[in-house]
Amino acid sequence: MSESNFIKLASVNVSEHVEKKQGLSYLSWSWAVDQLMRHDPMANWVFNEPIMYGETMMVSCTVTAFGKAMTMHLPVMDHRNQAIKNPDAFQVNKNMMRCLVKAIACHGLGLYIYSGEDL
Repeated sequence: MSESNFIKLASVNVSEHVEKKQGLSYLSWSWAVDQLMRHDPMANWVFNEPIMYGETMMVSCTVTAFGKAMTMHLPVMDHRNQAIKNPDAFQVNKNMMRCLVKAIACHGLGLYIYSGEDL
């Protein structure tokens, strides 16, 4: 991925498409995919096999854009961002799509939303 592609995606203002829940910001997966595909029509993604940690689950997604693959992981969480024990298919799917957006962000789109997430 050339720096110019990252800069182009990072410069897209996502503010109008961000939802706030429980003090956290979320970007619509459909809008993020739309923007990614407009910038790189050859982009693609794959959801990796979920991993169980005791009774909880971690999902991951690899997004390839501009010739570079980026993988992100996300625990299956509830609306309070707490890991869900024995998640059902709906909960897993919802978090897979959140993980997709997070992996797209690694290519620049809305990356600033995650600033401070690890603190």
